[in-house]
Amino acid sequence: MSNPLLAIPDGAGVTVIPIEGADPSLSGPLTEALVEALIDQEVPATAGGALTNGLLLEGKAHWQDGTAQVDWWLTDHQGHQVALVQVEMPATRTAYQQGYPLLIQELAKKGADLVANALRPNAMVLSGETGPRSVAVVGVDGAPGDGNTALAKAMTAVLKEAGVVIADMADKATLLLAGSVLQGEPKDGVEEITIRWWLMDATGKVLGTLQQSNLVPQGSLSEEWGSAAFDATLANVQAIQDILGKIDRVRSVQPAQ
Repeated sequence: MSNPLLAIPDGAGVTVIPIEGADPSLSGPLTEALVEALIDQEVPATAGGALTNGLLLEGKAHWQDGTAQVDWWLTDHQGHQVALVQVEMPATRTAYQQGYPLLIQELAKKGADLVANALRPNAMVLSGETGPRSVAVVGVDGAPGDGNTALAKAMTAVLKEAGVVIADMADKATLLLAGSVLQGEPKDGVEEITIRWWLMDATGKVLGTLQQSNLVPQGSLSEEWGSAAFDATLANVQAIQDILGKIDRVRSVQPAQ
């Protein structure tokens, strides 16, 4: 079952392609497990359609002499290789061919760690940024009802009201803000709504993340969010401003080579 948190707005993050060389019983679950592990590492990731300006993560797997090996390589939207990582795990042929859950989780965790380390600089920095900082809300995904649109509009409005410079177009912004919503299973007439925001530089590098979870009456957000969208975004404004303040203080730091 698809996790709504895996779908990140176009133009940011990593698209994970199912690996080659393995049975679907391994390839499919490993793809979703890797996406979840990347998100846990604060790397926006999706197993959906390709991102226009994001990174593509492809992989190839094979089993030999009691070892499962996966090679993953990252390329940018121009096809240039950004990083290459390799993961090896002891495994029986049966575990590899049938996609044992433990093997999948270990491959995904180690792969996500290596990918995140390859993407993460030693210091927070806005690469190549000049001039005033500006933010573009590039979208929200996974929300029930009109939540995707409502949350994006509300976040744009409250940030502007708070004095943050808002860019009309993502390609004109120095910072990008992407959101995603996970709707929990209803229980006893209530359901948990989790909203996560990623603040990124123009290259898609994550500078900070925010997450909030609230219990709401079952179905109350299945159509119109109304004021709930503003309530949800207002709760994050101060935290976003704190991240922006930290970014301003490290603008002179050079990226890791």
